[in-house]
Amino acid sequence: MKSYEQLLGAEGRRVFFRAERFKAQNLLSPRLVRLDVDDVALRLLDFSLSGIAAVDAPVADWSERVGETVEVRIGVGRETAHQGRGRICRVEPTTMGPKLGIRFVEGYLDIGELMARHEEAALRQELDGGLEAEIDSICPGYRLLCADVIYFLRRYKAMLERVAETAPLAVGRRNRRHPDEILDYCEEKAIPEWRRLWERGGELVAAVMDDPEKLRAVKRFTELVVTPEFMAAPIWQRSYEKPLGYPGDFQVMRQVYDWQRIGDTTYGQLVHRLGLDVAECIATRMVAIKQTIAETVVSAPDDGGPVNVLSLGCGPAQEVANYLRVPKLPRPVSFTLIDQDETALSFAYEQTLPEVARFNGQAAVSCLHVSFTQLLKAWSVLSELPKQDLIYSVGLIDYLALRRARTLITTLYEQLKPGGRLVIGNMRETEMSNLWPMEFICDWTVIYRNEADMRALVEGLSPAPVIEAVTPDSTGRVYLLYARKPG
Repeated sequence: MKSYEQLLGAEGRRVFFRAERFKAQNLLSPRLVRLDVDDVALRLLDFSLSGIAAVDAPVADWSERVGETVEVRIGVGRETAHQGRGRICRVEPTTMGPKLGIRFVEGYLDIGELMARHEEAALRQELDGGLEAEIDSICPGYRLLCADVIYFLRRYKAMLERVAETAPLAVGRRNRRHPDEILDYCEEKAIPEWRRLWERGGELVAAVMDDPEKLRAVKRFTELVVTPEFMAAPIWQRSYEKPLGYPGDFQVMRQVYDWQRIGDTTYGQLVHRLGLDVAECIATRMVAIKQTIAETVVSAPDDGGPVNVLSLGCGPAQEVANYLRVPKLPRPVSFTLIDQDETALSFAYEQTLPEVARFNGQAAVSCLHVSFTQLLKAWSVLSELPKQDLIYSVGLIDYLALRRARTLITTLYEQLKPGGRLVIGNMRETEMSNLWPMEFICDWTVIYRNEADMRALVEGLSPAPVIEAVTPDSTGRVYLLYARKPG
């Protein structure tokens, strides 16, 4: 037990108490909850007893309304859960659109009442729709695909469980198969079958991508029927549950880079291998970037300083660690790694530091813990860095709509030296894209782009870049755009 003298308060601005805030996405269905601020529909981000945060469409502009008192209404289903006035305390730009912080100036939000109304509305919606209406909204071809996927997985599961049960009886037999041999054989047979199902899934869901209602229905059906079958495998479970709060976290990337058989059962290991097949493009794009780093270090003009390389959304920065394992550096090189996940940065720093130490000052790695929305602000932290010979971002632009992506890319481009190179990676729109397994099985949403979309990302940059290539990775599922700033 601590004495009063040992109890510590907060520091900095945290000394100002704030009521506990709750994230709307974790507790409330966007189909049931509506937020209106001065009769403008906004998306509720979080809420507390004393206020809310909300976001408007990217084209909206609330910057001149800070300090204004507005009418706030939160509806749940057909009922009003809260209505009163609030003051706009702040407005900040985000990748989703302007984010408003609103503090109530009369009354408070009864969170218990809000949640009770939400649960009642959710129950009514679930029961009033009826099973038949919900099933009928899913096309028969897609339901058949889901049945085929379940049969495919359970067939292997039953076979592997049978092998595990009979294994003790085979002890001492000269022809007894090692578990790795059995998995080798299963993978050889399962992966082609899996890819055929994956391709069918992509063809079937393409028809619902522009229909929000159908898209929601198909995703819900998939997550209830198919997703549980994949949860025995670490890579699928982590991608779906998102324990760090965002999809494709650096631990998922590590699983792909390690390419090991992991899972509590042989069936789980087999399904994990299917997940690695989907995520292989994470590894192949990393290899491509490592090669680009090596080319840059050799070919960048020598201005007397190190070759500067910046990675935005670096994750575990495996390509940097792999590059720094070379026996000897051709030139001094300085890496700047930026990510909004502090644990990812910590891992990246820990795995690169031993390599940096070998080169006695010829290599340096700096890590910046910065949110991507901060980089969109005029005072961007990037302006404090030296100009870069190479800037790349291969796991972030997929999440940004064109307008926001261009804003961020402009910021990156301004930080390039004349003659410097910008590399942008993005999931590719193709027949065998990752759309079906990622979006529907894992609830992992990204924007898929074709070649024209990739070129549009760098339109309007000044001076106009030289687009050297827009090329797929070796899996064909990721595009890499290479653009050079004129010298």
